[in-house]
Amino acid sequence: MTSSEPTPPPEAAEPARDQPARAAAPALLAGHLHPALLLLAFLDAVRSSALLGVFAVISGSPWLIGFVVMLFVLTMTYAIVRYVTFRYRLTAEELITTEGILHRQERRIPLNRVQDLGFEQSILRRVLGLVVVSVETASGQGVEARLDSLGVREAAALREVLLRQRALLLGQVVSDAPIPEYVLYRATAAELALRGLTSNRFGVILATLFGLWELVRQFGLEDRVVGATVERLSGFSPVMLGAALFVFVVLAVLAGWLVSVAYAFLLFFNFTLTRRGDVFQRRYGMLTTHIRSLPQRKVQRVLVEQSLLRRLLGVAVLRADSAGSVENQKEERSAGGPNVVVPLAQPRRIAPLLPQLLPGLEQENPRWVGAPRAVLWRTTINGVINAALLTALLWWFITGWALLAFLLVPFAWVEGVLLLQNLGFALGVDHVVLRYGALGRYQAFVPLRKVQGVTLAAGPIDRLLGLATLTVWVAGGSPSTMHHLPFAYARQMQDAIGREAARRRFVW
Repeated sequence: MTSSEPTPPPEAAEPARDQPARAAAPALLAGHLHPALLLLAFLDAVRSSALLGVFAVISGSPWLIGFVVMLFVLTMTYAIVRYVTFRYRLTAEELITTEGILHRQERRIPLNRVQDLGFEQSILRRVLGLVVVSVETASGQGVEARLDSLGVREAAALREVLLRQRALLLGQVVSDAPIPEYVLYRATAAELALRGLTSNRFGVILATLFGLWELVRQFGLEDRVVGATVERLSGFSPVMLGAALFVFVVLAVLAGWLVSVAYAFLLFFNFTLTRRGDVFQRRYGMLTTHIRSLPQRKVQRVLVEQSLLRRLLGVAVLRADSAGSVENQKEERSAGGPNVVVPLAQPRRIAPLLPQLLPGLEQENPRWVGAPRAVLWRTTINGVINAALLTALLWWFITGWALLAFLLVPFAWVEGVLLLQNLGFALGVDHVVLRYGALGRYQAFVPLRKVQGVTLAAGPIDRLLGLATLTVWVAGGSPSTMHHLPFAYARQMQDAIGREAARRRFVW
């Protein structure tokens, strides 16, 4: 008698209880954290408990002294446990990290999913010969694995083996031969200085002055300071006061420029862009050295940025957004750091890098579609409406003087002229180029196969004026947004980009 139930295939059958477990994949590289990590932990523990410890000794409270000692012991215990238990192992297909005693954790990261391999060295770590290695994927969860800290040789060996194995898995190389690395761009001192001079750091000076004023108020000295200042200034003529104000503004601007230049050198000192296979690497930093990797296939958008001043000087900043963590990209943009490919350079130095970041871009010659002249009239009408609303709001306070708000109309017209010169898009075979901005100019190069969506938005006033805002979305939260578009023109762009993007298979 035969059973009606199907017989499971041999591979689906339950393994015997005495069957040995599958052998672990052989390790190409394995190791643990550097013992100098304990010295860093000791210094951090001393620094964090020093102030409270001094207060405890002065107060003579045995309970407080005991709390400080307990806090110090717990901090060092955690560091020792992490040093003893943390292990990493690199196989032909994945990076494996394990740590913990009671709460044991094992993390496996497939090498073909590695999005970014970052290296970081502070001054103290450089002295101790340590490197912090961070591994990120496109999961959006930030750093997947953090190896803090490895020796310089161990970190270099990990990078060498990991990048080579990743290239083998992706079919980019067919042997274990070293992958050549060559320099694409190296920032000069003049470019870094110009970046600082063209950055807006005047707000830092104003924020510092505001902070000092708040400190004076906290001590209740504002009346005394104001009184003394008025008394001193009353002895000067209006001409002298005007000259003093002019000198103060000039000194504030110079101080802002000095801060900006110093910040540019601290952040981007010795900035070097290299390429190895399909992986770009950026090395930069004076006090803290950063090494960031960017796989070419992960590039979602390339952006050429020119503020008004940089546009007048004929220089630009080049950025490349990847499909990494949105949180990390927000941090990068606020710091002006890792998503920067070129801190500042002339367009002739930037142009050869675009096909490197986006292969195939050099073969395209797309037709440029400029914005219609309706943009000029739309911004002018928008300026008239805003001026009328502002006049109505101020009329009850300053009567006829409120009509000065209509001086905004010529500025709105100038904005329209500038937008008319900048707005436009070019749709190629595999890429779309978006150009936008009024005073500044921004060009976004987006591969059509990376487009995740094209949205069209219009508020009540925009709908009344026939305006719309177009946004092209790619992975990683890097939208390209164009404002003040005539609705028909924006709809034309949306249809064209969406139709061409839908024909291509999306690649993360």
